[in-house]
Amino acid sequence: MFVRPRTLPGVGRRAQETRRGKLTGARVRATVARELWRTAWRVKVRHVTRETPENLVRVPTWTRDADRALGGAMREVHLLNAVTPRGGVTLAEIVASFEAGDARSPEWAYASVDSARSAAVAVALESIADALTSREPSLLAGAYAARARELALEAQIASEAGTRGFAARARERFMPETPGAASKLAEAWVSSQDPEFAADCTSDGDEASSLASRLREEIGRRLLPFRVVVSPSLTPLAATGEHVILVAAGRAIARVDVERTVLHEIEGHVRPRLRASTLSPGLFAIGTARGADDQEGLALVLEERHGFLVGARRRELALRHRAVTAMDDGATFVETVRTLVARDGASIPRAVAAAARAFRGSAGETAGLGRERIYLSAFARVGSHLRARPEDEAVLASGQVAIEAIATLAPHAR
Repeated sequence: MFVRPRTLPGVGRRAQETRRGKLTGARVRATVARELWRTAWRVKVRHVTRETPENLVRVPTWTRDADRALGGAMREVHLLNAVTPRGGVTLAEIVASFEAGDARSPEWAYASVDSARSAAVAVALESIADALTSREPSLLAGAYAARARELALEAQIASEAGTRGFAARARERFMPETPGAASKLAEAWVSSQDPEFAADCTSDGDEASSLASRLREEIGRRLLPFRVVVSPSLTPLAATGEHVILVAAGRAIARVDVERTVLHEIEGHVRPRLRASTLSPGLFAIGTARGADDQEGLALVLEERHGFLVGARRRELALRHRAVTAMDDGATFVETVRTLVARDGASIPRAVAAAARAFRGSAGETAGLGRERIYLSAFARVGSHLRARPEDEAVLASGQVAIEAIATLAPHAR
């Protein structure tokens, strides 16, 4: 959800010409794949190691090339940015239409993405993953390969936002859960009767108590190399990117939500990102496959630990999860909002907000990204794991690290 450089570092003239329309189709795929490979994967995998100055753990030399390849690809893949609506009906207009009894679908539009270039990046990433697994049968190589394939899939999803094929591709990345802990949590939390706090703060106001002001205060106090940017098009309340925390514009929120969000973004996302930048191999900073999911789970564990995961917050997460469940069952955006209101007793504004997150990437008639299904699943998974192995929290807090990658990366996180 932040702007990254639009070209790979070191990519040559022919690959960059794809931006100006001089290369198309198969030539685009061949050119970008070749340039990505040549600039970021020049050295064959070798059984040679180097010692890092921080932790003196041996790291294979090939990780340098893998870091450059995947780091370059990350600057090409903009999944959450791609599914952020650029036009259509606003949330305020949708809420008003439901309250007036004339429900409207969002009819969102999305920024166009160079699908040929996205396909080329995906091909290159799959090629890198194949090379890793064929040349180096180690757990670390497997972790790099899994992340390469995840990035390849996300590149394809981003290029299909707003299209009919988007939903099927999104489900490959954010798979619907079988009934389990997350669904049970959602069912229990959605009926929470705890009173809600009054919305006495704003998301982006100039007052000291606004979310933007509190984030800037905390960033300054800790001397963090981040800035706060207000985003009118942001669907969630806040999101952390590369040296930036985005804050949604014009939201009325409770003071407790301000402090919860400061904790969530700083402790759950900013500090792990900074910690990852000091570690080797670069997979800490690049993230492991499903590492972004479990980082959200850890952030919710931190919310619970500090007393924020109660009442309205639990209900919000439950509604988002149940919105995705309704969407998976074939409901449209309008039908999902009506279900949340009638079945779960949600207010129209909260039902619209939950459905809006679930249906990102679609116009509201077909299924959206469905990323909201990961939150309660990851919370249950991470919480259960840390209760059994609390010492692993240090590894999970060292970047976007999935639980299944802890054993692989733990020796390098000391």
